[in-house]
Amino acid sequence: MTKTLSSLIMLLLMLPFSLIAGEDGYEVKFRINGLKDTICLVANYYGNGTYITDTIIIDGKGSGTFTAPADQPKGVYILVIAENIYFDFVLNNDRKFTMETEKDDPVGKMKVSGSLDNREFYDYLHYTQKKFTAIQALQEKLKSSESSKDSLELTKRIIALNDEIIDHKLKLVEERPFSFLAMLINAMKEPVIKKIPKLENGREDSSFAYRYYKEHYWDDMDLSDNRLIRTPVFHNKLKKYFDQVVIQSPDSIFKEAVLLVEKARPDPEMFKYIVWFLTYHYENSEIMGFDEVFVKLVDTYYVTGEAVWVSGTVLEKMLKKASRIRPLLLGEQAPNMIMQDTANGLSSLYNVDAFITILLFWDPDCGHCEKEVPMLKEIYDRYSEKYDMEIFAVCSDTTMAKMKEYIRKKNMTWINVNGPRSLTGNYHDTYDIQTTPVIYILDRDKNILAKRLKAHQVEQFIKNYVNK
Repeated sequence: MTKTLSSLIMLLLMLPFSLIAGEDGYEVKFRINGLKDTICLVANYYGNGTYITDTIIIDGKGSGTFTAPADQPKGVYILVIAENIYFDFVLNNDRKFTMETEKDDPVGKMKVSGSLDNREFYDYLHYTQKKFTAIQALQEKLKSSESSKDSLELTKRIIALNDEIIDHKLKLVEERPFSFLAMLINAMKEPVIKKIPKLENGREDSSFAYRYYKEHYWDDMDLSDNRLIRTPVFHNKLKKYFDQVVIQSPDSIFKEAVLLVEKARPDPEMFKYIVWFLTYHYENSEIMGFDEVFVKLVDTYYVTGEAVWVSGTVLEKMLKKASRIRPLLLGEQAPNMIMQDTANGLSSLYNVDAFITILLFWDPDCGHCEKEVPMLKEIYDRYSEKYDMEIFAVCSDTTMAKMKEYIRKKNMTWINVNGPRSLTGNYHDTYDIQTTPVIYILDRDKNILAKRLKAHQVEQFIKNYVNK
């Protein structure tokens, strides 16, 4: 959000000035002492990003006005007043209000009139900042404390201040449960486990804490309230739930995804955001096997036409990607490949008789292959007989001479075939090969056990599989 003045001027030329608010629209008057004759950006939070909404002119007296129509999305907005200097404000029920502050300390010096939402918001910020400053001072003293007695006393004071902050938040929510601030506080709240029950054998229920935390994670949050999307807290809470709270298996993740989407369905924008977040999150996941979640989401919401915001070439690419990945999910039987080998004969993947088959896609000019192939060779020499393991290596280069030279150089004594010389179609599409090297691991029946591993991960995976 940091822009030089020249950049701001360019943005001003590209962006329209605020629409006339009209009688029912928003009119936010800013007075920023110490700032004059400049252009400021108005931005909004959306998910984990911030996006430019508009620009306003600050006159010689430090005054400027942001206007917006009545249907302007509600949420937390940002006024960028200089490089690395900005402050938040709330657009909610109050339509016309004033915010006055100092350029050098916009948050600490903020005064609000005409907006209960923003006054509560800044009272909360000022209160928590004061308490956190006190806690930090005590923490510094604790670091240099020389006696256990002093350390204990300082720790008690820190805990007491933290409890004060929590009690203050709870009181704010209790007094005004439907306020914008209450929504924010509830979004930041974590489930508190007060007592762990005991089992019949007298021992504490070791799984109760997890079950309780997961069950109450979304308490007090209305997942059909799209104002949450335009806050700096909701995206991270959503990400934490799926990355750290939900059991990390594709089936569990997809089940929870559907449950959450259904809670958001009453609001089209929240429905859209959660479906988009989950789709993008698992389309780009680096965790092996989680692409199954992406495929299931596409089948559930995109193939069926429920994701009405996606159409044309974007939808087409998404559906094609899911179609490419679907046959390659963990547990699926790997597609067969019949290709020309180094003896100018034909070798079939399905004819490889081995307890474990490593499927390697490589290229003679690939820099990463220079490192990965020798590592794989060491693993092959060490375990090929011990574990009844074979490698089916697909070269992407069309030149047989170049391929054979590289094979001799790296002493690749496994099954080597030339990918472009194939009877079974384009392996790039069949195995979704965009770069090299790519490694798959298959069982005796050629079902996919693992995929897209690095060479250093192969040995441990095979050991775990054999032991299992």
